[in-house]
Amino acid sequence: MYDIHHFFTPILNKFSEFDSHNWYLYPVATLAAAKELRDSSNLPKNIEYLNASFDRLQKISSDFLTINLHGRKYGRKFILALQERLENLSILDYNNQMRHEILSEIQLTTADFVAHRHFAKKQMIKNAQEFYKNDFTQVPATLVYTENECLHIESYPHVIIQNYLRHIEKTA
Repeated sequence: MYDIHHFFTPILNKFSEFDSHNWYLYPVATLAAAKELRDSSNLPKNIEYLNASFDRLQKISSDFLTINLHGRKYGRKFILALQERLENLSILDYNNQMRHEILSEIQLTTADFVAHRHFAKKQMIKNAQEFYKNDFTQVPATLVYTENECLHIESYPHVIIQNYLRHIEKTA
C-alpha cells in the first residue's frame, strides 16, 4: 500500500475519479499558476487581472482545504464539481454562490464550512512550506511513500501516477 501526497493547482491540474490508494491533496497557489489561469481565460494581461486570478486561486485552495477538513471524500467531490463547473468559465467566475451550490451538492452546509475556515488558512501555509521543503518547483508534484522509500514525482498528473501504481502492482 502507498501513501500519496499530491501537490496541485486547483483548476489547472485536472482530476478524474481517485483510485484506492491514500491520496492526500495539497493545493498550492503560485503567481505562475495565476498567470497561466489568467492567460488561458483570455483575460487582459495586466497586474489587476493577475492579482484577481491569484486571489481567486487562493480562495479556491482555502475553500478546498476547509471542505477537506470534513473528510477527504468531501474535498475530492468539491474539486471534481468545481473543475466541471469552471471548464468553460474563467477563474474569476468562482464566487460564494458557486461555492454554496457545490456545498449543497455534496451535502455540506455553509455553517459546516465556516466553522473550519481558520484551520484551512494555516494549512495553506504548511502546504507551501512542505512543497518547497521537498525541492519541488512545478505542480503537480507528488510524493509516493512505500514502506522503504519515498518517490518524488514532478509535473505528472495524478491519472498517470494512478496508472503507474496499478502497473507496478500487477508486475510485483
